[in-house]
Amino acid sequence: MEFAYDLSGGSTPVLKKYAVAATNTVLGRPYTKTVDGGVGIVLGTTTAAVDYIGVNVDAPGTYAAGQNSDGSENAKTVTLIINPLAVYKARLSGSATDGTALTARTVTTATTDGLTITHSAYDASSPEMDEGTIWGYSGANAGISRKITATSSTATTVVLAFPRDDAVGDQYLFAPIHPTRSIVAQLTTNCTEIDASAAISGDATLVVTEMLLNDLAGDGTRTSYAFIQFCDSLFGATVT
Repeated sequence: MEFAYDLSGGSTPVLKKYAVAATNTVLGRPYTKTVDGGVGIVLGTTTAAVDYIGVNVDAPGTYAAGQNSDGSENAKTVTLIINPLAVYKARLSGSATDGTALTARTVTTATTDGLTITHSAYDASSPEMDEGTIWGYSGANAGISRKITATSSTATTVVLAFPRDDAVGDQYLFAPIHPTRSIVAQLTTNCTEIDASAAISGDATLVVTEMLLNDLAGDGTRTSYAFIQFCDSLFGATVT
């Protein structure tokens, strides 16, 4: 993930260095406060960022607990973006692995009211996509998104109708998240992208502020994004 903007209106990340308790070679990963007795800050997980500190812009090496024989520094540090109100741009992944394309789901029965998208080869209730987002990838509603309000093993329902009828063969994309809802995203294994194939996480420390959803013309299976905020910042007012 990468710094997008700050909710205070700023556009410049604040960078600070901290000692780390674990080796990490991945950039754009969130770190959190260490536990009592820990060496330094620790890595966030796919579903938890309590007492979030920041996202790294460089990769720390491996620290040595004991002294180095040559007397050199044995601690390792990492540089973090620590803005409490920072918003990050994170790609929507089709699996827990970074870089996986989203899977486009195909309409199997045409509808004429824009309220039901029938896709008998895809079960939108497992993992559950209710209260998430559906958007047109190809066909009449390409590039248009709606919040999901109900799902089944063969169809997805919205309350605000898509503006045009769909047809057999049209395709849609799905993500189990939606802006302004108290629904949170689950991160990929590297904690740098959103796992759009996972059930909605119970972690209330990460929320979606907006989404950038592309269609076939914009290579939407690989270039659709969520803008996310870690709302339990150690340096913010909501720390627990």
